[in-house]
Amino acid sequence: MNIKVVQSGSNREFIILKRNVILIDPDFNNLQKYINILSFLKKNNINVPQIKKIYNNFIILQNLGSKSLLNIYLKLKENKKNLNKIKSKYELTLKEISKLYKIDIKKKYKELKKIGIRAFNLKVLKWEWQYFVENYAINYKGLNNFKIHKLYLISEEIINTCYNIIKTYPTLIHRDLQSTNIIFYKNKPYLIDTQGIMVSNFLYDLASLLEDPYIKLPYRFKLELLNYFFQINNHFLIDYSRYYKYFKIQRLVQVLGAFSYLSIHKKKSFFIKQLNSIFNFLDNLKQEMDSWGYLWEDLE
Repeated sequence: MNIKVVQSGSNREFIILKRNVILIDPDFNNLQKYINILSFLKKNNINVPQIKKIYNNFIILQNLGSKSLLNIYLKLKENKKNLNKIKSKYELTLKEISKLYKIDIKKKYKELKKIGIRAFNLKVLKWEWQYFVENYAINYKGLNNFKIHKLYLISEEIINTCYNIIKTYPTLIHRDLQSTNIIFYKNKPYLIDTQGIMVSNFLYDLASLLEDPYIKLPYRFKLELLNYFFQINNHFLIDYSRYYKYFKIQRLVQVLGAFSYLSIHKKKSFFIKQLNSIFNFLDNLKQEMDSWGYLWEDLE
């Protein structure tokens, strides 16, 4: 019997068997919340792994296999003829995640509150920036006080804009919608690591998917996928596309903060390696010539 043990960024541990995945979480409350979230998503016709059995500190989940969006991309990217195949996988993912954004959070308010799904409020937005400044800007990069002050000035505009959009059009979000958290099973995308779901705005998820630290998507390719998303959803949502760049930066600081923390404090080798290659991610953003172009020089 082949058994694989995988540690995540949190304290959870996964034991991968042939047909099942055993998820171990020493925090009973966290595990119960995850169970409730999976059940909620399943009830709303969103593709997530099936819960097979529940125990006190672990659960047995359906094994969806290893065809993550990342693995599919890495396999196909060598041949330019496969670009349309890659694009179709992203389009299927955007269709699937759109189901989450269509859930009426006003009607589901009591249920969401009971499950423990929190709002991505002003406090969380500020916390992500503080986490980024402490772990990436200071501990990892060693930036001086002047550059730190400049980051805080930039953060005010981004935080306030994101918060206003979240208040104007709140939706559920995955919160970590990157290529390793999307598994293709029987040619359908399934969402994993859904324990971080919050009430925010769909733009945060779009930024997570398209500004992926593991995949450097061409700028034109990202624009085409953004256009596709707005085509398959309500047309009035296109007005929110102008705010995408704000959520893109908000997501960037979250990734840099998290990777730095896991590298420095948790000594997790995967994130140390990933942090060393994250400059590809920064270079990709820098080429897009947004209004914060000068920011990238300080972060690199």
